[in-house]
Amino acid sequence: MVRAAKIGLAVAFIAAGLLFSKIYAANQTTSFWVGKQPLPERAERPIIGLGVHFGIGGEYGYSPQKSAQVLRSDALDSVRDDLAWSLFQAAPLPGGGSTPVAREPAKLFSFLDQTQARPLLILGHPNPLVPDGQPPLTDVGRKSFADFAAKAVVATAKRNPIYEIWNEWNMNAVLGRPFLVGEGDPSDPRAAANYSALAKEAVARIRSVAPQAQVLVGAVGMDPDWKWTMALVRSGALEGASGLSVHIYNHCEREVSNRTAEAAIRQVSSLRKSLDAAGSNLPVYVTEVGWPTTSKMCPISTQTAANNIAQFLLWTAATPWMKGAWVYQMKDQGQDPAALEDNFGLYDYAYAPKPAACATREAIRVIKAAGPMRLEQPSPGLFVIETTTSAGKQLIAWTAQDNSSATLELPGGTEAEFAPLCQQGAKSNTIRLGPTPVVINLPTTAPFEVKATLDR
Repeated sequence: MVRAAKIGLAVAFIAAGLLFSKIYAANQTTSFWVGKQPLPERAERPIIGLGVHFGIGGEYGYSPQKSAQVLRSDALDSVRDDLAWSLFQAAPLPGGGSTPVAREPAKLFSFLDQTQARPLLILGHPNPLVPDGQPPLTDVGRKSFADFAAKAVVATAKRNPIYEIWNEWNMNAVLGRPFLVGEGDPSDPRAAANYSALAKEAVARIRSVAPQAQVLVGAVGMDPDWKWTMALVRSGALEGASGLSVHIYNHCEREVSNRTAEAAIRQVSSLRKSLDAAGSNLPVYVTEVGWPTTSKMCPISTQTAANNIAQFLLWTAATPWMKGAWVYQMKDQGQDPAALEDNFGLYDYAYAPKPAACATREAIRVIKAAGPMRLEQPSPGLFVIETTTSAGKQLIAWTAQDNSSATLELPGGTEAEFAPLCQQGAKSNTIRLGPTPVVINLPTTAPFEVKATLDR
């Protein structure tokens, strides 16, 4: 799903809003209020999911039983995988009536039979078995793909999937070419115009057989400044779609400080700003986000990857226009410690947990226990979420960079119980923060002011 060439690209930034009451510049101390503003409601919690590899060819070491157990134990909502065009087959069950049921790829559907997690099925991959299917750029090819999409939706409907049209068309509609920047000329198969034509036909065909199906358009790979994506919006490619899906990767940015969840958040926020400026209220789904834990190229430690993933998921939960995030991927797909593609997993190749497995599980636990959330940045590089649980008022706080830390000071000697994700808890009125999110259970629901000192 991810190409190893995602290296050193410029990331779009927006200025972070500062929601603090006063700044003490000399010692970088600021203050913010807790319990003074209403917490914004969101219609429903975001979907939190994981990517796996059962639906495409190749051997990635995935076990249906172990993968289903991870989804259960980690309380994930959804699982994302490929339903490849050329491999798909469906037929009625014996004695089950005339409605076709998806049977191939057998490995994928055998796995899905073992989990209650909602599938996100990627309808895509070139098809050498039909005319103009590699990729579908002509009327004939697009019709064949749209027919496949409609059949796949009918044959999988009982599983209540979310569907996604293709995967990273702007990067891999064809391979072996220089990286595409911008919307592309229509003579380039990867151009936005070519994907737009395919998406329009596929969505219309799906709607003709399943009007209520949840269909995502985009699955956008690396897209500096979102030019390719916004070309889709202008073309009307997302009309009739349930939302826009994008992928966020920054693990090989030239500046190490941009290989963070904070930079990923800025990038997605800049997309929201562009959509708003274009008058589009499309929901946004991040269907791939992750950080590989490689030892050589673009090295990122296992703890840094864990912190980044937890931060991004918590931010997603506190951002009402974000509808879901899928971490890429459940487990390492190979065993070469130096290979980027082999090391994106929350678990290693043999399903032994990395720090990100616990961080993801704990972040999901916090998200599911929380009520309405409000996100603040009392100063650049410091994130604070205010929420409520059945036990009372709660804060979740962290710093954005590995080399930064902060201290929160509660007023009047007030002490609170707190614990970084996956670590032992303590009780104090002075709480030390770092890049691992800290969950703070407050002893009062009354409004009060918190001092925050950010160390550089």
